[in-house]
Amino acid sequence: MVMVTRREFVKRLAGAALFGALLGPKAAEGAVQEEVAKKVVKAPPLPWPYVELDPEETRKLGHLGYYAFECSGGAFWAIAVQLREKVGYPWTLIPIPSKEEVLDAVNKGHHLTGFFQYGFGGVVGWGTICGAPQGGIMIMSMVVKNKKDWEELGRLLLRFYETTPFPSKKINEYAVKGELYPKKLKYSGWLPQSVSHSVLCHVSVSKWCMASGFASGSKERSERCGRLTGDVAAEAVTLLNAYFKGGLEKAKSLAKLKFSATTAACRECHYKGKDFEMGQFTRGFMQCETCHKDLRAHAHEFLTKGASGAELMTVGLGAGGLGAFAGFLAGLASNGPSEGEGSEEEEKEER
Repeated sequence: MVMVTRREFVKRLAGAALFGALLGPKAAEGAVQEEVAKKVVKAPPLPWPYVELDPEETRKLGHLGYYAFECSGGAFWAIAVQLREKVGYPWTLIPIPSKEEVLDAVNKGHHLTGFFQYGFGGVVGWGTICGAPQGGIMIMSMVVKNKKDWEELGRLLLRFYETTPFPSKKINEYAVKGELYPKKLKYSGWLPQSVSHSVLCHVSVSKWCMASGFASGSKERSERCGRLTGDVAAEAVTLLNAYFKGGLEKAKSLAKLKFSATTAACRECHYKGKDFEMGQFTRGFMQCETCHKDLRAHAHEFLTKGASGAELMTVGLGAGGLGAFAGFLAGLASNGPSEGEGSEEEEKEER
């Protein structure tokens, strides 16, 4: 494959245009098309280069990106557009609009077509995983060479999403002070916060609506998701900045990747494994108690039998899991996720 520099390409194109002009309009068009066809730009293999980005600028760009592309596309654009500006090639190969183009479209009330737009509303409105972390993790997978490392960074971002009150105080302050980029916000006031204890759009939106009193179809809810997109994009670059400065341990020092006590107890038996009878018929790292309220009956099974600690161990709870199981019961009794933290996550799962 023949590669030419941009300067050489421009010189050839100008020469072809001049030559073609001397021969006539049709010849000119053909000569230009021939030179364009010769210009073949090859995208390099991943990972692509990354440079340190400002989390606060990313927070504001993520919010702006939501207005144009919604959550998934907005988070991806907020990071990619900065890398295109600061790094250049190969990020220039991604056909995304500039900040100025997006701002102009948003201020005119226009939506744009962009990468990863499908992730809106938990993937085409289906309410599954929120699009904001999807956009951030996509960037992580593009710039981090080691697969296990970008997987871990992605998990840190998802746990951040699960356990953080959104929208953040910082982005609420930007909105109230008029420091966000769109001229007119969907809602310019201070928005209530909520913690989702889930990465699912359906759960995240529902819990926020219950906490705030705003309907899911309201402008306030849409603005909340815009601010959330900025918060998640900012966290993604915060983790990446730390990773490229001090490796995975540096990134992990900024975020907690721990199970709740309830989830730690569940995972004594239930994780991706090969023993179906012992409960290894599931996988994942989400907080179990957020959705699985039916686990109350599971706990009741032990309580009604008056199981001792020894008997609990025979059904898969090792000595290390007994304390976590106590937290599990406490969490169920409180009708919500346990606030206590379990041990550091140990990935038992095979990939």
